[in-house]
Amino acid sequence: MLHARAARAHSKAGEPTQAWHKIDDAFTAYAKAPTPGDDLASMYWINHGELHQVAASSALTLGEPKRALEHFTAALTHDDPYDTRREVRGTAIYLARQAEAHLALGDIDAALDTGHQVITAMGGVDSARTASTLAELRQGLGSHRHISAVRDFLDYAA
Repeated sequence: MLHARAARAHSKAGEPTQAWHKIDDAFTAYAKAPTPGDDLASMYWINHGELHQVAASSALTLGEPKRALEHFTAALTHDDPYDTRREVRGTAIYLARQAEAHLALGDIDAALDTGHQVITAMGGVDSARTASTLAELRQGLGSHRHISAVRDFLDYAA
């Protein structure tokens, strides 16, 4: 997990080479780690899916939305996927970031579809991080307010 956290730090510092090295280190360390049943109980949530979510978030921060979407997809389709039912708050946050990646690629429809998934996933989750992530998505969509579907979403998500 330390490698994954370091990758996020490097991505936020705008250091892509270091970030991707740390992502690679995280996957390598996880591959060598004990099986989940043999690991500390507090590490239950770390799996390949979580590492792909971290890689996706790092890619988005580094301005690589296509690469981010590849990792968001891998997080859910890997043999060891991110657990969306157990990690409800994280699911909403990662979905919002996925919507931001679609928006960065100019795919407004996909951003809105994913944005609606964010709101559904948030159902009952009271989290400052989740709320701020949705606010960031709303802000990103703000420049597209001239599109009626965007206006409808922004009103719905207010």
